[in-house]
Amino acid sequence: MSEAQDYQRTRPISEILMRLLSFVRPHRRRMGGVVILMFITSIASLIAPTLVRQAIDRGLEQRDQDALMMFAFAFLAVKIIEVVGLRFQMFNMIWIGQHAIMKVRENLFFKYLDLHMGYYDHNRVGDMMARITEDSNSLQNFITWGVINTISNTFTLIGIVGLMLFYNWSLALLTFTILPAMIGLTLWWRKRSEVRYRAVREAVGQVSATLQESLTGMRIVQAFVREYRERERFSGVATTELTASLRSDQLASIYMPGIDIISQVGVAIVLGVGGFRVINGDMSAGTLVAFLLYLEMFFNPIRDLAMRLDQFQEASAAGDRILNVLDTESDIQDVPDARDLPVLTGTVEMRDVSFKYIIPENEAKTGKDDAHVLHEINLKVEPGQMVALVGHTGAGKSTLVRLLGRFYEPQAGTILFDGHDICRATLKSLREQMAWVPQDTGLFATTVKENLQYGRPDATDAQIEAAARETGAHEFIAALPKGYETDVEEGGSRLSAGQRQLISFTRALLADPAIIVLDEATSSVDTVTELQMQAALGKLLEGRTSFVIAHRLSTITRADQVVVMDHGRIIEHGTHEELIAQGGHYYDLYTTQLQGGE
Repeated sequence: MSEAQDYQRTRPISEILMRLLSFVRPHRRRMGGVVILMFITSIASLIAPTLVRQAIDRGLEQRDQDALMMFAFAFLAVKIIEVVGLRFQMFNMIWIGQHAIMKVRENLFFKYLDLHMGYYDHNRVGDMMARITEDSNSLQNFITWGVINTISNTFTLIGIVGLMLFYNWSLALLTFTILPAMIGLTLWWRKRSEVRYRAVREAVGQVSATLQESLTGMRIVQAFVREYRERERFSGVATTELTASLRSDQLASIYMPGIDIISQVGVAIVLGVGGFRVINGDMSAGTLVAFLLYLEMFFNPIRDLAMRLDQFQEASAAGDRILNVLDTESDIQDVPDARDLPVLTGTVEMRDVSFKYIIPENEAKTGKDDAHVLHEINLKVEPGQMVALVGHTGAGKSTLVRLLGRFYEPQAGTILFDGHDICRATLKSLREQMAWVPQDTGLFATTVKENLQYGRPDATDAQIEAAARETGAHEFIAALPKGYETDVEEGGSRLSAGQRQLISFTRALLADPAIIVLDEATSSVDTVTELQMQAALGKLLEGRTSFVIAHRLSTITRADQVVVMDHGRIIEHGTHEELIAQGGHYYDLYTTQLQGGE
């Protein structure tokens, strides 16, 4: 099951918090400056009500204009200090939050680059994108506003409690009787909000995944007139996200007004009891006003802490999803004693190789193992030989070549390159000596030149043009509006299918590999373009070992070995002529499909 389904929080909130704050650690000096500013602004805010008390008691009641003006200006000064301090505090926290989240997104993307292909088989791209975008945004809001405000509010709250007790301890204790109601309401809200915020994060991931799939496949959607289906599908996930958001907002709409009502009860208590004491001469009017101001300040941090707790619940759900990715270990990675492969000559050998795609939840649900895709494959290819893999769809051809690049690893058997077990070699040294021409050309939204350089970044313009001339791609590239600097747009949408395939083929040849894999590389190419490819193949594949998955007879007949696969097994093996003479499975395939297709 993918991570996007039936998600449950897998680690304590304290662990999530500590690990997420580690992204702030590199900026601890700036964070220290923010803490200093926080103390300055908090002290300024705590002094202000005392100055109001003095202005009333010593200025108004005693009709001392000088004292009144002095305390009024002092009040203005501390408020200016508070505002300026808050401005620099906010700027620095935004700076820290932006840099921390950039690091989170980098770590997520780098992890995605390192993860094995099996991970992508079972997780939706849109949900992975949501972790980098929406989930990271939730963390940014918490880091920017939540962390330092929580510290500031806690400090301010302690100061206010101390000052209230100092001015009138009995009235302060009477006011604190409302705290159990606040704590009870907060515990009730926290217990329910965690589940609902988690549901919101998952629903957002589903919306992103559905959007990505629909936009990527828009040509198919419109070609089959299935816009109505995509509307219904997107409306479904959008409705789920709306429902989840409304359910979480419903809690906030109960909690926040509840806190306000309880706080106003406290104000009423102070106003009533304190007012009687002023009338009776037990308390000055300035002290009552200051006490009311402190009381209002007392509830503000509580409200803000409640809002931060709301923000923290959302961030913890998002953080757990992010940490789930960062903690995922790739099934394909270098073993501790892995060594670089030497320059390969191209000998490839597969000894008793068996493989199955493992889906862990299948076994957990059904108790059954996943079916094997390849069964005891034995094959030896000499340097420079061309191997054609043929067979019906699902026979295991693509899986076999993926094992050669260690995109997956066999559960049994050994794959040797020049006698070296590729599972003991470093992935970099293995894949740098291979080149791939997939059926899906995989062009990036950049220039033709940069696409061609992808497998060999240091290739010069002359080398790029020479490779393009050999594959026959130079003529159409030169005719493009900006030649090799033309932007092919996403997926190479500005080019024909044949042109895209020729660029992909040129990119592989420019890398100058020892081993080339062509996965149905000529399936989308017209006859004239394929003739260009075939003319180049004889020269360009000379001295290189190649594995070709193809349905074109012209490609297969040139192969040194033809490997016929069926249900994950090699059932016939030889040259085209030998297999035709045997009159077996390949002969039937040739007479019913290959020859007619040609």
